[in-house]
Amino acid sequence: MAKIRALGTTITFNSQPVGRLTSIGEITPDSEELDSTTLDSSGGYREFIQGFKDGGNCHLSGYYDKADAGQAALIAAYATGATHPVVITFPSAGGTASFSAYVKSFTVGAAEVDGLVGFGADLRITGAVTVA
Repeated sequence: MAKIRALGTTITFNSQPVGRLTSIGEITPDSEELDSTTLDSSGGYREFIQGFKDGGNCHLSGYYDKADAGQAALIAAYATGATHPVVITFPSAGGTASFSAYVKSFTVGAAEVDGLVGFGADLRITGAVTVA
């Protein structure tokens, strides 16, 4: 099995590269399940079908940089609640993940001795995720 390095992975939010990242979290799509069990279901087992899908979330973390245009775009989008396009590029794998999202949360801090000031953002995915 080929091992794919994460180094060099990037994310753009509303066409702005987000800099100073240390982590781009998993994209976590999920779906509801609908119980389709009937009185004549075989074997005494419940039966299910897939319900509505949910694109999930994606968490970002890194070092805060007020001059970074991508971080500024995240802060501005949090203030307005607007949904924007997001593209994650995996250069080692030669692929992308694209989706629309709004900024559900944006945090700055903590500041500690022997530490760097960090930031975090949670992107709430709306609609489908396209992996290419």
